[in-house]
Amino acid sequence: MIDKSIALDTIFSNVLPVMESCGFSAKLPDGRKKGESGVYERGESLVMDFSGEKGILRLVYSSDRLHLLSGAPDVDLSDDSSFNLDSTFLLIPEEYDEKDIKSLSNEINEYLSDTYAKKAKIVSKTKNVQTVSKAAARSGALSYDPVTLASKIAAMYPYLGYLKDEIKSNIDEYGEFLCEDFFVNHANAEIMTIIRENDPQKMKKLFNVLGEVYEDGTNEVQSLIAVTILGPIQNDPRIIRQIIPYLTDTMLEPVLAAGKRLQKSKSSRLRLENPPKYKPKKEKKPGLLQSLMGGGAPGLGQ
Repeated sequence: MIDKSIALDTIFSNVLPVMESCGFSAKLPDGRKKGESGVYERGESLVMDFSGEKGILRLVYSSDRLHLLSGAPDVDLSDDSSFNLDSTFLLIPEEYDEKDIKSLSNEINEYLSDTYAKKAKIVSKTKNVQTVSKAAARSGALSYDPVTLASKIAAMYPYLGYLKDEIKSNIDEYGEFLCEDFFVNHANAEIMTIIRENDPQKMKKLFNVLGEVYEDGTNEVQSLIAVTILGPIQNDPRIIRQIIPYLTDTMLEPVLAAGKRLQKSKSSRLRLENPPKYKPKKEKKPGLLQSLMGGGAPGLGQ
């Protein structure tokens, strides 16, 4: 157990050097001097702010969650809703010790480095890509979603970095992340190239990402992996033999079932190759795998 104020002060000290390397410096509360903690109380929340020429980053602790927010240079500091939510991390002081706080700090720093390092990314008023952290997914606080999977794929290898721009373009165009459009038209080609090359190191890296997200993901992202990404294999014996050693036990049956369905059904293949045109959301509908399988599917309970 660790006091929440001590936990936040420690996190502040741990992330400050990385924040500075990304072009953001601590905005200290009135009366505080350089070298002192930048954490301040706001109601039942604890907050720390960092500013730079490109924008404002804010860490807010509330109800066992530590939220990383980002805003434009002129963002309204009195209103969290004027910020974008970049990522969420789990923080339970009653259950954490110093080692856990260090691990959490490292995870935040890794996210900051991946997202803001060197290029000191411009924080604009356009909504940023919100992803789910590994700690939040593993704890069950949140589940991995399609945009998190897309972001992980884009970060796997340097040559896939261009996919980050495709993710943002997708969101800008549709106002939300249209995952089938992104994977069918962009990411799937790269994924299938890796699978066909069958390089052990690349395969392990790819399926570690797919397996991790599948195990702790939403029904939607599980459908995305089993059908939209791996479905085009359509039970090609050679490719199936290549990927089976890398599939988790939970993934195996749904992936094989989706492949068989696509192999037998021309209409399902056509739908996969030509996803339905975008329509603004009205109500939540089943994922692609549930639709293709006529309802639920083995191994896809959430």
